Amino acid sequence: MGTGNGGVNEIIPWHKQKTTWTAIAGVVAAIGGYFTGEVSIVVCVGSVFGALAIIFGRQGIEKSTYIPDIKGRGEELKES
Repeated sequence: MGTGNGGVNEIIPWHKQKTTWTAIAGVVAAIGGYFTGEVSIVVCVGSVFGALAIIFGRQGIEKSTYIPDIKGRGEELKES
């Protein structure tokens, strides 16, 4: 999903990720369900925490698998 500059190793900002917007939609739906009386407060809170866990989990996975472009680094180390 990169723009061509970084390809797979490009970090996408949190506000441009589909996962973030899906989780935000889940939070809005849970709160809306509570205010319309369709779900209890327990279900609402559980859904909100679940959506937040998805957002922060996605960010953690993305940062732990990010590999910056290090082409030519081996040659620099050999020269030293």
